[in-house]
This record gives sequence, structure tokens and C-alpha cells, in this order.
Amino acid sequence: MNHTTKGGKNNNNDYTKYVCNNSSNGNRTCVFYPSALDRPLDDVPWKLVNMSFKLLNVDSKLVLTLLANHGFREVNSDSNDFNLLWSNNHVNTNIISSLRSYQRINHFPRSCELTRKDKLYKNIETMSHRNGIKKFSFVPETYIMPKDYNRFISNQYRHRGLWIVKPFDLSRGRGITIIDYSFKDTQSALKENVVVAKYIDNPLLVNGYKWDLRLYVLVTSFNPLVVYLYEEGLVRFATVKYVCDRSRINNRRMHLCNYSVNKSSPSYIRNSDPERENVGHKWSMSALLNHLREEYLINTETLMAEIEDIVIKTIMSATAQMLPAINCFVPHSQNCFELYGFDILVDDKLKPWLLEVNLSPSLGIDSALDSRIKSSMLCDLFTLIGIPIVDPTVFNFNRNVRRPKSDIPRKTNSNININKLSSDEKRLLKNTMDQNQRSRGFIRIFPTNLSWKKYSSYLDNINGIPRGSTIPPFYIKLIRNYNYFLNDHLFNENSSFYMDINRQDRYERSLKDFKQDLNDNKDEDQTTDMLKLKKAILKYLNDGYVFRFLNLHCQIKK
Repeated sequence: MNHTTKGGKNNNNDYTKYVCNNSSNGNRTCVFYPSALDRPLDDVPWKLVNMSFKLLNVDSKLVLTLLANHGFREVNSDSNDFNLLWSNNHVNTNIISSLRSYQRINHFPRSCELTRKDKLYKNIETMSHRNGIKKFSFVPETYIMPKDYNRFISNQYRHRGLWIVKPFDLSRGRGITIIDYSFKDTQSALKENVVVAKYIDNPLLVNGYKWDLRLYVLVTSFNPLVVYLYEEGLVRFATVKYVCDRSRINNRRMHLCNYSVNKSSPSYIRNSDPERENVGHKWSMSALLNHLREEYLINTETLMAEIEDIVIKTIMSATAQMLPAINCFVPHSQNCFELYGFDILVDDKLKPWLLEVNLSPSLGIDSALDSRIKSSMLCDLFTLIGIPIVDPTVFNFNRNVRRPKSDIPRKTNSNININKLSSDEKRLLKNTMDQNQRSRGFIRIFPTNLSWKKYSSYLDNINGIPRGSTIPPFYIKLIRNYNYFLNDHLFNENSSFYMDINRQDRYERSLKDFKQDLNDNKDEDQTTDMLKLKKAILKYLNDGYVFRFLNLHCQIKK
């Protein structure tokens, strides 16, 4: 099977034959390829099946192009005959509750608990009070207006610093302002629905510019909780060099890294070469990690571990509010998935801070690097969620879904006595194993053996929500917690399915060894032999050929 590698490349350039993923229950699911961004794929196996998608409030051509070029047809907004529904906004629970088992939708009910800035902070604050403030100190001191107005006024003078004001539910930097502690002329604005957070005035700079990270986080289930982090992300730079000067707090292009804020700046540099990932005002995450390690001698493995910590704890903080709604409105366990955009800022003490979590992160394409990373990420996402090959126009409510069957025998885990499990338990284990095989560029960060040991203490072992959370009484009676079940059967050290990979090798790969300033587009000279040697070493490492690499290393020394 062709497999997408990091950054959108394929191991095999021959796209004349496309295959399906075969799941353990004998059904087949679609496999997606970034090559479809350039041309339609004529030989997809589901060509004769009436696969379809529905878009709601979607302005991204990337989603439409990839699905259409994979042989999916678009249906109108009133049709229920779709395999995938993609919406930029929250979806009405009436639509979710009517989903059929083969249909997929890109939102969970009540995702606003993570993506609305006021709810996000409230949920994290609640977790911190129960588990220790130091363990959840990755969010700046924050006040929710207007209810916290008096408390903020009485406390803000002791900081004598800057504050950042953000509307509850706006994105792309809209409505954001930075204020001084002596903000007499702006106090009236704090009577609106905004959050006021302590401004991080000591960001870690690269070439003098402020930057933040956009990470792609995929949640495929909240019970059990399953969280993936994509192996590649984007780094957005401000276009004005940073100085901590109160007289310049109104310069948005110095303080904000949002692309929508900086794209119209005369100094904004677009990256036109996807192979050069550290050029201009948007880099790949791996290019940044290599830069921080090589130029600043920063321990990037520790930094990424702390970022994973933020992601897992943040997702956990919303489960108590989301699970009752998911239990009420989602009819089938695989109907919903959610791609979140996490924005992370790193300060000069190497402490990562959570800025916000975005609903439907932007899939717009501004540069070749954008195209490569986002098309690869989206194809890996569509593949991971497992869209069954089903013709929705012939679905019969009185019969099983009509799916092409695979001749490949079903696979089970050798450590699991499948006959002693309930039908729901069997289905959960099979779906989880299938999903893991389809994960491609998405790295499962929870649960793993290590992350389960670290974070399971936050979850109640009966209902699966954060300990001490208040939930409706009916929910306790209706739901079973599958977190412990899944870990015991699949992710503990005694399971043949146990897997804790070295994730840093995927977050941070070797790049072409050229140095690049934000305002410089010239390459340093390199010999062809050196490039070939580095490429060969990288291939050996990626393929796990440790002994071959050692032999190659010995040959080089000779």
C-alpha cells in the first residue's frame, strides 16, 4: 500500500493502482492520497460505488478537491445520502442523532467546551483546582468578562504588565487587543463577553521575531478517550521584530502571529518551495525543532513532551461536559471525529503556553508548504477515520449496510479471548486496532502505556470523566467507562498490541542543511555527495535498519 510520509511525500510514485484498507471485521474503507490534489484518481476501487460528501459552511477548496478527486460526489445540504459530512461550524444535534453507522461527521456535540475561550479556561481551571495548580499552569492567568470584572480590576494593578483581550468565539485574530495595566480608556470594553489573559511578554524569538505553533490534534473517541497528534505542524511568524515596549502595544503585526493579521504586511514572505521548510514567515514544525536544537541547543524532545502534556490535559478537561451530550446524541461509536487546531506559544524559559483551541482549523492554502502539509494531514485523517465503502443511495434500514467484503481473514489479538467479550467490547477492540493500523502520520499520544500511567489518575475508574466532576445522575447509570478496558486489553506492556514509539523521530527529522533568515532566500552551497549521504542515512533510520546504519557509519569513518 502506498503510504504518505511526513510532509506529503509518498514512498511510491506509482499512483496507477489504489487499494483499500481491510478492517478486522471484513469490511473495506477508503484510502486517500495527496496526489489527488493535482488530478483525479481514476482507478480507485470504490469508483462504481456512489460515495458522496456534504459540505456545510466550508470555504476550503482543499476538502472539496481531495474528496472529489477521490471519486466522491458532492450532495446538496438537504440530502441525507452522504458518507462524510464536513462542516466549519458546530452541527445541529438533530443531524448527528440521525446518522447511520457508516456515516462520518467532523464534530462532536459540545465541542465548544474546548473551542470557546471562556469555556476552555473554565474547564482547565476546574481541573487545576482538583489536581494541583502547578500541573495545569500552562494557561496564563485569565479572567472571564463581565462576571470577573471587579476581581480583575482589583488584581490587575499588582502585575503592572500587559494584558491581552480576546472575544469568546472569534478566530483569526479578530477583536484581539493588548492593553496596559493603566487602561483607563478601555475599561468599558471589558464589560463585553471577552476573556482577559496575562500577556506573555517574554516569547522565545527566532531571528528576532515572535512565533507560535499550529498543531493538528485529532480525537476519534471520548469514551474511551483516544487522542492523536499529527507529526507535522505549522509555525507562524509575526512580520515585525518583537520588542517589549508599551508604546507599541497597538502594533498587531508585532504581537500577533495569526496569518490573517500578517498576510497583508509588505514584509510578509511566502514560501514558494515546499522542499525549503524554514523560509519566510511560515515554517514546518520539524524545521523549527531542528533550528531550535541546532542554533540554540534546546532539548526539543523535552519541549515536545511538555506540548503533548498540554494537549492531553486540555482534552481531558472537557470530557465531563461533552460525554453526556455524546452519549445522548451520537448513535454509533465511529460517527464522530474532531480535528482541533491547538495554538502554542513558547517563552524564553522554554515553557509552552496554550493560547487557544480552534474549531475547524484553517485548511486554506497560501503557499506550497501549506499545500504539502495540509493535504497530507487531511488525507491521513480521512484514511484514519475509516470511511466504509458503502453506497448511501441503496442503504436499507431493514438490512445490514451493503459493503464490499474482503477475502482477507479476520485478525484478532493473540492475548485476547474474544469469546468472553460482549459485542460492544469486541467492536471497540476491533475498531481501535483497525484505526491504529490506518493512523499513518497521526501519532497516538493517548492512550499509550506511558501516557496511561501518567494521566489515568485524573479519570474516574467508573464513569471515565475527570475525578470530582459533576454530571447528570442519568449519565452515571447509562454509560460504561471503556478507558480502563481498552488499556488493559491493548495498551499495557503484556499485550501484543503494546506500542510506545519514539515519537521525537517523527516530530523532528533531518532537513537539508541550509541556514535561512526570514529575509534571506539564498541557499548555501552543498555537494551532491553529502546530500545523497544524508538522504541514505535518513532512510536507514526511518526504516529501522540499525545495523545497516552502523555498518554505513563504519564505512564513512574508514
